Amino acid sequence: MAAIDPVELIEEHHFSTPFVDDLEAVLKRLANLTPSMSAPYLTMTLDWQPDGSNPKQRASQVFFNQQRGDFFSDRNIKPHTPEHDSLSADFERIATFLDDQIDPAVQGIAIIACSARRVFETILLGMPLPNRIVTGPTPALRVLAKLAEDEAPYAVLLVDQQQATLSIIDQAARNQSLELRSTGYPRKQMQGGWSQRRYQMRADERVEAFVRTVAEETGRALQEANISSLVLAGNEQITTTLRDALHPTMQDRIVGMTRMDLNANEREIIAATLPIVEQAERERETVVVGRIQNGAGPGGGAVIGPVETLTALQAGQVITLVMNDDFSMPGWADYSFPVYGVGDLPADHPTGGDPGSIVPIDLEEEMVRLAFQFDADIEIVRTAEPITAGTMPNDATGGSLYPRVHAATALDELGGIGALLRFVLADDHSTADL
Repeated sequence: MAAIDPVELIEEHHFSTPFVDDLEAVLKRLANLTPSMSAPYLTMTLDWQPDGSNPKQRASQVFFNQQRGDFFSDRNIKPHTPEHDSLSADFERIATFLDDQIDPAVQGIAIIACSARRVFETILLGMPLPNRIVTGPTPALRVLAKLAEDEAPYAVLLVDQQQATLSIIDQAARNQSLELRSTGYPRKQMQGGWSQRRYQMRADERVEAFVRTVAEETGRALQEANISSLVLAGNEQITTTLRDALHPTMQDRIVGMTRMDLNANEREIIAATLPIVEQAERERETVVVGRIQNGAGPGGGAVIGPVETLTALQAGQVITLVMNDDFSMPGWADYSFPVYGVGDLPADHPTGGDPGSIVPIDLEEEMVRLAFQFDADIEIVRTAEPITAGTMPNDATGGSLYPRVHAATALDELGGIGALLRFVLADDHSTADL
């Protein structure tokens, strides 16, 4: 009976957090906002971590007050214009929001505002963001896109022979868990060799059945939560057994295994597993850059450099956009067509429209926005090596204070940006000549 039904308890728990539930869905919605020409969108990101010397204060509040005081004069925005009126209202509303009581668990805040368009979007996060203000005809989403793909939710399965806990970690916090507890069958019987062997056989059967049930419930939960990264934790024997019991599609989601005490608390679980998931992300970046290297060329499945990548984005060909986190380049756009280009504003409209409709843009931000609009994946490569005692900053890397990772260096050689394609147009050329 117990080998057939090895679980006596299955409990699901959902934990409330103040953080945005589905950041990627929010970014897709923001990417589809109507461009605003006369009154720009204001995109602000803030590191909302408390000041170590004074927990009630935040350096980001000082940053905001300074920006608010100098913003209009630094950018020569004249009073009584649609741009000035809209941005003034945006700053007032942001100041009111920041003065309200914000949950102390919040570590980062993003705000997208455009009073003229009646847009005011606040995004509360469990991870810090850089202090930054950007204005433009569309929201600036790259910093948030990087956070969404770098810090995607992942699962930790902490297990032994009698109980298992599957935790979903999102933005360095547990937002749900699934607990399974094994039955106590069979009871220990101290009678002779045959009874001992029967006991051991029944005990082994119970453990095997429990592992199978844990594997099935884990697969179901990962599918429902759309989790692509799983860490197995516990002693080596049980994690190996469980790995083998998982369906092959679930085995592909395992990014690491680690030894861990079953009584580990949430903080200990996250501290032990977050570096594993981050390392897996770095490895994914290396793989995707390699795929772009191998697929680049006429008729290949990848494009490189800003011109080809922008062309493929406009044609809806891109399945994965890949760029270094420090890639930056000027560009232009006419949102009335729409049509986009690389470099300075052209003297003549490339499609015969009104040259006055062309505006300067940050190319990296527009490419991220287009990727969201065409439902492409986004991979933003972290360029700097993590700083450890063995890799202190120096000037040995061509003037950079921080060592550059291999994936970023390889992508530098391709123009700092590229894309994998859903389809190519012909054997001798991958994209259109736009």
